[in-house]
Amino acid sequence: MKRQVVLFAALAASLLAAWWVSGLEGEGEAPVVRRAAKAPRRDAASSRPDLSALAVPRPVPASGDAAGDLFPVRSFRPPPPPPAVVRPTAPPLPFRHGGLLEDGGPLAAFLAEGDRLHVVRVGDVVDGRYRVSGVHRGRIDLVYLPLNQTQSLVSGALP
Repeated sequence: MKRQVVLFAALAASLLAAWWVSGLEGEGEAPVVRRAAKAPRRDAASSRPDLSALAVPRPVPASGDAAGDLFPVRSFRPPPPPPAVVRPTAPPLPFRHGGLLEDGGPLAAFLAEGDRLHVVRVGDVVDGRYRVSGVHRGRIDLVYLPLNQTQSLVSGALP
C-alpha cells in the first residue's frame, strides 16, 4: 500500500508541474483567438463553382477498340516464323516426246506441242521460251529461259 501512495503522489506532482509550466508561457500576453475568415456570400445563380480549370485533357488512343481496355490479352508464345519465300518456278512442259532422229549427225528430237511438231537439236530455242540443252536417248533437257531453270522431258526410250 505504501508503494501506491508514493506513485499517486508522483503523478500528482508531475500534473501540477505541467499545469504550472503551461501558465508561464503566455503570462503577460492576452490570449489570441483566431476565427476563420468568412467567405463572401454568393447568390443562388452563381453558387456553382467553375471546374473547367480542373479538366485534364486525355490523349486519344490510335484504335477505338483498345481505348477502355485496361487489361489487353497478351500471348507469351513466340511469334510465328515469317512466311517462306516462294521462288517462282517454271510452268510444266507443254511438250510431248514424239521420237528421236538419228541421221548421222547430232541426235535430234521431235517435240509435239498441241498440233505443232518441232524438230530440235542441242542449242535450239523453241518459241523464245525454251532452249534445248541436251538430247539423250532417255530424256531431253530444256532450259526455261525467263527463269533459267532446267527441266527434263523423259522420252521413255532405253539409254
